[in-house]
Amino acid sequence: MERIRVIQRALSRKRFLSGNWLKAKRKPAKEHEYLKDFRRDLFFKLGFLLAEEYDLLVLEDLNVQGLIQRGETKKRRWMRLYDSSSPS
Repeated sequence: MERIRVIQRALSRKRFLSGNWLKAKRKPAKEHEYLKDFRRDLFFKLGFLLAEEYDLLVLEDLNVQGLIQRGETKKRRWMRLYDSSSPS
C-alpha cells in the first residue's frame, strides 16, 4: 500500500493529460492489479489449505455493524453482539 501511495503522489504532481501524466497513470493501475492478484492468490491458497485440513467448511456473512446498531443502549448492543456469536 505504501508503494501505491508514493506512485499516486508522483502522479498528482504531473500536469494533467501530459505525456508524463499518461505514463505515470499506468503505474498505479499496474500496482493495484498486482495487489488484487496477490490477494486473490492468497485466498485461493488459504482455501486449499483449509479444504485439505478439514472435511467441512462453513462460511457465514454476518452484518456485525447492523447487529450492533440495532440496540438502543450500549449494554443492549453488546448483549446482541454476544448473543449472535454464540452457537444455538
